[in-house]
Amino acid sequence: MAQNSGVFEALRDYPFIQDPEFANGLAIILGHPETPATEAEMSREDDLVLQAKCFFFSRKENLSTAIDFAAYKSWLVEPSTREPADSSSTTNSSNITPAATQSSTGSEPVYPTSFAHIVELITTGQPIPGIEQIPDTVLTGHDITSEKPRRRKPWENDTTVEVQNETAAGVP
Repeated sequence: MAQNSGVFEALRDYPFIQDPEFANGLAIILGHPETPATEAEMSREDDLVLQAKCFFFSRKENLSTAIDFAAYKSWLVEPSTREPADSSSTTNSSNITPAATQSSTGSEPVYPTSFAHIVELITTGQPIPGIEQIPDTVLTGHDITSEKPRRRKPWENDTTVEVQNETAAGVP
């Protein structure tokens, strides 16, 4: 991982906020391609934005191999890889993240950021944010009886019924 730390540092220090190409690409990923991504959206540190940053940076810098997202994410979490000045800037950006997610809650539902968090919510029986709960029962009192007569089968036509009645009566 020491060989990747230089690339990871360059990725962390890249000015994504000033890059209009990244803003347009992230806007497409976030579902509003008509307007570029806002500064708050580009500063988020959820998995989706970090993966977009890894992909964009590897393409922009023409890296021979793609950046391993899992390795980069674990590198960001490790306190030994950061300098003290970096940890304070990360704290500031993490303070921005909740505000960014709160501003986007008006238009889109908020979903948990990681699969592990979703699994934890399911196993503990807690509701998953942003998912509409549908009741298991059908609403009673809303059933409607059919107004049309029962559809007849092809062999249940009027002529068949008349022929059967005539043969039963003994008419030759």
